[in-house]
Amino acid sequence: MMNDLKHYYFSFEELCDVAELSSHIIIEIVEHGIIEPDGADPENWIFSTQMVTVAKKAYRLHRDLNIDWQGIALTINLLDELEQLKLENKQLRRRLDRFITD
Repeated sequence: MMNDLKHYYFSFEELCDVAELSSHIIIEIVEHGIIEPDGADPENWIFSTQMVTVAKKAYRLHRDLNIDWQGIALTINLLDELEQLKLENKQLRRRLDRFITD
C-alpha cells in the first residue's frame, strides 16, 4: 500500500489515523496554514505523506513547548529553511572540496 510514499495521499480520516491525532487537532493545523490539503472541506481533503510528518511535528511543538499554532507555523517554516540551507551548504562544501588540495 505505501511502497511509494512520495506519491501516496491520505484522506482526512486516514491522516488522523496515521498521524494519531484527533480531527480537531488536524483542523486546527489546517486552519493555521501549517499544512495545506487539496480539497475544499474535510470530506474532500487530500494530504501528501509529507503532511503527516509536519502535522506530527506541529502537534509535538504545541504539546511539549506550549507554542501557539501561529508560532508553530513560523517555527516549522524556519526549521524547513534551516534544513534546506544545511543541504545546500553540504552540497557546496562537496564542490569546494574538489578544488582544495592539501
